[in-house]
Amino acid sequence: MRLEFRKRSLHSAFDVRLARFKLADFIFESTFSVIRFPGRSLITAVGTILGAAAFVATLGIGSTMGRQVSSSFDVRRATAVRVVPQVKDLDSSWQDAERLAGLRSLNGVVAAGGRSILSEQTIQRALGSPPVGVQVVGADPGAIAVVGPRILAGRAFDNFHESRRVPVVMLASPVAEKLGIDRVGVGVFINDRSFTVIGIYKDVTRQPEMMSAAVVPMSVADEMALTGRPPERDVIIETRAGAAQIVGAQATLSIRPQAPTELRSVAPPDPKTLRLEIEGNVKTSSIMLSGVALVVGAVSIANAAAASISSRTPEIGLRRAIGARPVHILGQLLGETTALGVLGGLVGVAVGSVAVCFVAWLNHWLPVLDIQAAILAVISSGGVGLIAGLIPGLRAMRIQPVAALQR
Repeated sequence: MRLEFRKRSLHSAFDVRLARFKLADFIFESTFSVIRFPGRSLITAVGTILGAAAFVATLGIGSTMGRQVSSSFDVRRATAVRVVPQVKDLDSSWQDAERLAGLRSLNGVVAAGGRSILSEQTIQRALGSPPVGVQVVGADPGAIAVVGPRILAGRAFDNFHESRRVPVVMLASPVAEKLGIDRVGVGVFINDRSFTVIGIYKDVTRQPEMMSAAVVPMSVADEMALTGRPPERDVIIETRAGAAQIVGAQATLSIRPQAPTELRSVAPPDPKTLRLEIEGNVKTSSIMLSGVALVVGAVSIANAAAASISSRTPEIGLRRAIGARPVHILGQLLGETTALGVLGGLVGVAVGSVAVCFVAWLNHWLPVLDIQAAILAVISSGGVGLIAGLIPGLRAMRIQPVAALQR
């Protein structure tokens, strides 16, 4: 900032031009004022640091989680479709082998089969031993393939057992442990009817409710249902990745073309839709948290700027005395608070990025950093600093040079 004098002629007096404050002067003065006291500047900008860090970290963690949901979404559910009756007491003809064969021919279907789920039955290791209540599920070989049991001992039953109604049973490992059974070939009694344990499984790929069941051929379960309550019937389908929604829409028509509305298919949500929902919820939360932090940052910067006016009153008076106009004083303070906001945004972006990488490292994820979010955080922090400096700057404009220099 300088005073400039110009001589009009040999006989004229000197006239004074108004002081000019160039953009480079604004940038230099604001930057120098911030870096002159780095500790104070960081403390003043702590609110914007927290706001920018929260914004970048929450968006980054949300995007990282969304990527994990998209790439490793629960395969057990994302490729499983279930068809259930809509009409009460619907006959079991919709589970016929011919109907299920047509269902398996649909594009995207890997395996499909019917189940007949009975009410809780009693199972005993031997007649006279303490009974154990267990869910008995009748399943055909196609349903067994969909469930995908991990066989611990023995084997799964096949079409021979289903067609001949052989009384064999597969036990989930928790049920086998309750009965004290650790090998196959032994006999158990379900409602006083003898069964041979053909297999013991310890995990399933789909339908986790099967981990507390005793599984028998569906033809055998239908015989057992004649003496008790009607079973709950369904058809379970394994699909290729991404085909669940399409198969679910076609399954009811394929199984029961004459009355598809009597059946209802239950398909898992689209992983992409679920990922977008998660990201949307996380972004909304992050914007709210970041907004609160930025408001705190604005108050912090405004208080610091207002407090500094008293200590800098002689400096402001000196600037006015040598020709600085009120608008120059306002610009000076706005430049300082904006610089503080930008500094806080840059530090906050760095802190938020480190937080995203740390969380991803802890969970063995691939971190996803949003460059646009980082740029937006810095711009928002600068805007907060600019707004925070308005009131202190307007107060500084009203300081008179004579009164300031008398202090």
